[in-house]
Amino acid sequence: MLALFAAALASSVTASPILESAQPWWERITVTVDDKGEQRRCLYETSSSGAATCDEAMAASIPGTAGKSGSFSKVTYERRFSPGGAQLDSGRLRPGDTLLGRQVMFLTFDAQGAIDSCKVVAATGELEFSYDCDAARKEQFRAQANADPAARQAFLTVLAYGHIERIV
Repeated sequence: MLALFAAALASSVTASPILESAQPWWERITVTVDDKGEQRRCLYETSSSGAATCDEAMAASIPGTAGKSGSFSKVTYERRFSPGGAQLDSGRLRPGDTLLGRQVMFLTFDAQGAIDSCKVVAATGELEFSYDCDAARKEQFRAQANADPAARQAFLTVLAYGHIERIV
């Protein structure tokens, strides 16, 4: 399932190809499925442009997983970007969410905005992420040519978490 997250993120990245490297940002895809595994909703949200229904290609790339009878299951895939390299995103979730996987990458950028180095510094959960340093290097970041070295560092946290809601 997380392999498809990279595909869904890749299709979302085409809408905003240049990512900010000097400001914190986040983006998430939340998929809601019913007890038969049918997708009922796909929502794409970013800190920069609010929320929108997933486009058809993005929604189709995320499979449904059947939940308990009479319930909706939500699965959320999220990226959180923390510039400066000094403060790591806590990975905190909302009450009722269950962590499925978390991966933290430490990035450094060159003067043109390309990722100069990338290292996975933490990974938790049972899921393996297909969004890794190679995938991150394909992203384009806004250059910070005059920035000091500390400003050209960042943490990128990738999360997957779920939530089950009972229908009464």
